[in-house]
Amino acid sequence: MKTYKLFSIFVLVILIGGCGAKKNNTYENIDQLVSEAQLGINKVTVQELNNILNHGSNFSIIDCREKDEFVEGHIPGAINIPRGILEFSSRISNRRETLFVYSQTNDRAALACPALKLTKHSKVFLIEGGWEEWNNTFPEQIEEGDSETGNVAAPKVEESGGCGG
Repeated sequence: MKTYKLFSIFVLVILIGGCGAKKNNTYENIDQLVSEAQLGINKVTVQELNNILNHGSNFSIIDCREKDEFVEGHIPGAINIPRGILEFSSRISNRRETLFVYSQTNDRAALACPALKLTKHSKVFLIEGGWEEWNNTFPEQIEEGDSETGNVAAPKVEESGGCGG
């Protein structure tokens, strides 16, 4: 009986000690971090998003690229909240609203989705392929400029080949 009690206490100590252990991940490179972040993320294709846009409902599209990237072109109706300030933004305060998130490819958006889930946004979707996929698939459906202020992207200036010509 004494052995049983000691064994039970030993097992209990191990279980309690293990419960407080935090997962400590280190990554060899950013690709490994992004790959792990994508596990468990709900995803939609750009075709599925286009159908959702055409049928309307209560959702927001979050472009987590930097402002200059957003101004050059973005998915119609998207809100620009750069990845670095996403968790601090008050622009997406309705935690019941469906959020579709994209970046240039998937890297920043893949890191943004778990962060949004940690801030209790329950319906978060990664737009597969990001801006590059949308731009290639629906080049006729692109907004330019800063949708908040109406600013238009500055025209691109061709660089000369040198010698003033």
